[in-house]
Amino acid sequence: MMTREGQKHRYEMVNVQLGYVIVERDQSTSAMRAYFSAEPVPPKESYREGEHIWSYAGMAQSFQFDVLDSGTGEVIRFRELLGLMYYACAKPETTLHRIGHLAHDNKISIYVAITYEGPDGKRTEIGPEKLTILNKLWNERLRSPDKKILILPDWFELYRAMAYGEIMIDFGLTSMESAD
Repeated sequence: MMTREGQKHRYEMVNVQLGYVIVERDQSTSAMRAYFSAEPVPPKESYREGEHIWSYAGMAQSFQFDVLDSGTGEVIRFRELLGLMYYACAKPETTLHRIGHLAHDNKISIYVAITYEGPDGKRTEIGPEKLTILNKLWNERLRSPDKKILILPDWFELYRAMAYGEIMIDFGLTSMESAD
């Protein structure tokens, strides 16, 4: 793949695995969690885990991927990433939506990297190095030289404000790769 300037892309998506984000709810505490499943038929049966009984609460199509740094040969895993949410999917009164609207007027599309919640109830975090790689991965593929994408961490706590059942992946984002 070539960049806008005709150079080879430094970052490439590899090990792409299609699947589902499965959302579960604990029957006793109503706690929710999500995980990725690559099974052709997503699991929906309830099961016990310690004191918890987890039941199926919903799912959304998704995919997982790694990123190959062609400069170093390193493969960076992104297993903590649930999806990317476009700013316009946030409620209009939110800070993210207001910032995203201003950025959009300047040809910058803002996305937020939503991560999984671990079994202990804590959010996994995506570090600044990985955010830099994601931003470079998507921006290298833009066909319009005056457009930019900015992927931010979830400083807006979107995972708390939205239902896991909403699809948070912008599937059109991956279609920005040219066919060369």
